[in-house]
Amino acid sequence: IQTVCVAQELYSKAALVDYEKLQAAQDSSDLVRAERCLQDAFSTDVRPALSEWRKAKGLRADPLEAFRESGYLTLITEERGARNRAGLTSYA
Repeated sequence: IQTVCVAQELYSKAALVDYEKLQAAQDSSDLVRAERCLQDAFSTDVRPALSEWRKAKGLRADPLEAFRESGYLTLITEERGARNRAGLTSYA
């Protein structure tokens, strides 16, 4: 869940890059300006926007909190414990 959230954040930040400005900096070999263009986008906190996007899609704003509240971890832990006690395994 955390990996997916980080991927969403990085994707969103990449969408914020001013590619015209970046291209102009690259064309003029201005590495400092190009780096600054990327830093500006990637230092933006996109988490509030992602929370709003999730809510607009009918999802919970915080996926990790939704997972914790779902009780799924407790359920699957109990199921796996029962299987292990029964001597069942998924390994060959």
